[in-house]
Amino acid sequence: MKDDVRRQRERKGLHPGSRMEGQGRLVLRVGIMLLAVGVLSVVSFSITQADDQPLPSMTVGYQNGTITAIYEKTLDIDGRTYGVVPDVVMLDQHGEPMELGHLMVSAEVKFHVKKEQSNIIDKMIVTLPF
Repeated sequence: MKDDVRRQRERKGLHPGSRMEGQGRLVLRVGIMLLAVGVLSVVSFSITQADDQPLPSMTVGYQNGTITAIYEKTLDIDGRTYGVVPDVVMLDQHGEPMELGHLMVSAEVKFHVKKEQSNIIDKMIVTLPF
């Protein structure tokens, strides 16, 4: 009797456990896809965070501060007044050139002052608030 049932299943293409194998494969594929998405999101997040920060070697000798006031030819950073050279090198947080006109109060800055004059800024990296 068992042989008859087995033969009928074989003729119809039914094999015990074949459905479980298909579901198992599906679960495995979904698991692999979720793992891949998780890894890629972590990698892209870490790259994004690293891109926003200037290279440490690039900012050696720079001071940190927040712009507290902007005047025609000077800036106040943390309450102290600094002049800006006409050909100041100013970059945004992504390393792109930036114009003086785009500065705003409360922007975080890393700035370098001239060796001869400690109150004149010649280089600056600006992180604008969101």
